[in-house]
Amino acid sequence: MVMARDFLQADNLDVDSLYDEFLQIIVNGGGYKGIADLLAQKLQVSVLIEDEYFFVQARSFFNTSTFSKIQKKNGIKYWKPQYLDPRIIEYVRMLQNTLRPVVIPELPEYGISSARLVFPVVIKNKIKKYLNIFKKDLSWEQMRIARAALHSLVVMETCRYGQVELEDRIMKSLILGLISDKGEDNKVHGEKRILGFDLSQEAVFAVVQIKTAPGQLQVEEVLRSIISDLFINANAIAINDEQAVLLVQSAECGTLESSVVNESLQVIFEGLKMIFAGCQVKIGVGRQCFKPRDYKIAFNEACQALSFAGSKKEEGVIYYHSLRLMGVLLNPANEQTMPVFVRLILGKLHDYSIAHNINLIESLECYLKHDCCIQSAARELFIHPNTLRYRLEKAGKISGMDLTEHDTKLELQLAIKLYRYQGESLWKA
Repeated sequence: MVMARDFLQADNLDVDSLYDEFLQIIVNGGGYKGIADLLAQKLQVSVLIEDEYFFVQARSFFNTSTFSKIQKKNGIKYWKPQYLDPRIIEYVRMLQNTLRPVVIPELPEYGISSARLVFPVVIKNKIKKYLNIFKKDLSWEQMRIARAALHSLVVMETCRYGQVELEDRIMKSLILGLISDKGEDNKVHGEKRILGFDLSQEAVFAVVQIKTAPGQLQVEEVLRSIISDLFINANAIAINDEQAVLLVQSAECGTLESSVVNESLQVIFEGLKMIFAGCQVKIGVGRQCFKPRDYKIAFNEACQALSFAGSKKEEGVIYYHSLRLMGVLLNPANEQTMPVFVRLILGKLHDYSIAHNINLIESLECYLKHDCCIQSAARELFIHPNTLRYRLEKAGKISGMDLTEHDTKLELQLAIKLYRYQGESLWKA
């Protein structure tokens, strides 16, 4: 419970009225933002509400000079200094050890120009929220108001926990149905949109693996906390003590930009490493999913990326498509694996060739068949050697592949053979 002994008691009637005012915010659906706005208005100071992992859940700027924009220094990313800055870590330790309010001075290097009083919101002797009031000293009347706000945060957190527990069961049932060996399209929930996740929209499927993790519940809480700080629509459910499934969609139900996904997954990885210091963290990423049947394949791909990267990459974000040829060898029975591999290797070359009426794939095939001898390949193609050199250089730029690497040549040869075998149907999948 909130440490009520830290506050002076007031007249019961006034206290009840104040408490009711804050609780009405919850009833009306105002959430953390509504509580922050009401508190800032009553105290006439800026207010910040953070969760237990220091991710901001609500801001209310009564005085905009409290915060100032700062430029990053030498590319350094000031990200959650509560885990990185020894001085701030000491204040956090005081809060966690005493469960009492702590004054934190201004932090101009992080764009905070005012001192603040930080109240821990405690439920069952565990901090669940931090209430930041940007004023060093509060009067007796202001303490009464802060106490009412803290009480409303406890009530809201308790209600939220029950709701999250129910949503977890529903979402876990959906995800396990999608990735289970027995899962079929007709066994997945009929609704296309469930708890904010839309099965009709494309999604990226990832598996988060945290060795020696502290437990499923905390992993889920941390992931949700990090996700809430990002401009994506994502769901995270722990499936065992070390792994959680992460589903990522566009925040605005539009096209899922790969750059946004890559950046978001990297931020999630950095956040997990920061919070679970000392644990080995990896994120395996499967294919983008467009239909319910894609999720099982994507789950297997993400797990294979984690397992194959074990000996080569201890930590980080590992994409299944980066395995390229190894992905085909690891999963040969999957009917979609080889077409995906061919499109990954030859897709850009195929599209460019059609758009510009030039067959780069044929030029590459002939070049490889003649053991990379430009003179011999050019004779068979009835073109000048310089023309072939130009085409090879163009193919390298378009595909992003280094044609001098042995593995690249092997992948190209296999992809071209599969393309010749399966034909144009590859590009219709």
